[in-house]
Amino acid sequence: YRQFDVMAQLKLRTDRELFASYTQSRARGDLNDFGKFLGTVPVPVIPENAYGTLSADLPHRLLAWGVFRLTKTIQAAPVIEYRSGFPYSELTASQQYYGIPNSHRYPHFLSIDSRISKDIKINAKYSVRVSLASFNLTNHFNPEAVHPNVADPAFGYFFGHRGRRFTADFDFLC
Repeated sequence: YRQFDVMAQLKLRTDRELFASYTQSRARGDLNDFGKFLGTVPVPVIPENAYGTLSADLPHRLLAWGVFRLTKTIQAAPVIEYRSGFPYSELTASQQYYGIPNSHRYPHFLSIDSRISKDIKINAKYSVRVSLASFNLTNHFNPEAVHPNVADPAFGYFFGHRGRRFTADFDFLC
């Protein structure tokens, strides 16, 4: 694994900070890692041994995040992530590599998330933080799985996309 990382911090005021990170990396190794065969499968399919790009390889990743106090009790925390897609291998019907292992990639990933929170004082010692979080605000197609089997009628179809979503929660603060 080789990695080059650049990070920056911009402090606008004591209550407003912005961070940014860019990582360029390359991960190569033995593709028949013993860890991927552990589990409940009684007879695992073990492909022919190969050396190449690992499934966790991300050549480019840009991440930016910050915390901004908007008022005395309200703050916003945005997060932006853009990265290369993870690699995957095309497989035959017998689950053997078809072509060069991990030579294909998922689509690029983009997610813009944000959290806005408000602190509400209960008494001198305790507070409650109520927040609304949003994920994938642009509703960018970020699939989590692919049909890699060349014999599958759905071969090459990406799926498992989590669209735009919102959550609300609260925390007790001491």
